[in-house]
Amino acid sequence: MSDKSKLTEICYDEGANRPEGNPLVIIMVVVFCVGLILTFATGFVEGAVPLDASKQNPQVSIPKWIPPVAQKVELPSVVDEKTANELAERWGIELLSLRLTAGGYMIDFRFRVLDVEKSKSFFDHRVKPLLVVERSNAKLPIPMAAKVGAFRATNRGKNIKPDKTYYMVFGNPDAHVKSGEKVTMVIGEFKAEHLIVH
Repeated sequence: MSDKSKLTEICYDEGANRPEGNPLVIIMVVVFCVGLILTFATGFVEGAVPLDASKQNPQVSIPKWIPPVAQKVELPSVVDEKTANELAERWGIELLSLRLTAGGYMIDFRFRVLDVEKSKSFFDHRVKPLLVVERSNAKLPIPMAAKVGAFRATNRGKNIKPDKTYYMVFGNPDAHVKSGEKVTMVIGEFKAEHLIVH
């Protein structure tokens, strides 16, 4: 007899001598599993709220989500009202803000265009804007990045639009200018004195 047939004979003999499973134990396990399944299924169905629950039961109301309203932040005025009116009349812009940014190492200037023709000098890339610190007479230029260029909007695309806000970012090395200090802004022929940095 070959080794393979001996192995097959041994396997069949061991299977024949193995006692069969107790039918009572198998029934109990099946009943237990079915009971667990029914318990969980019933719990999920009772806890579920149908999509049209408000129509079936008027007492159940699903609240509608309302987004929170952001508080309006009033920025302090850069110049007094008289100066603001003069600048708007002559240069066609409204000074919005002059704030420290980037941990105090830059000064962010924002302005709104009121008249496109009058405000063109603010977008001329040949004109180099400066902030002159009135305390020390230090001159702060707009930084020039290698790939992005100057940190300001220019008019190469001829895309100045009225009632739109534009920016210029001046460097502030060593955080020289502090909040509350006064500066003079010079952009070509434009000159605005005693602007307060916030």
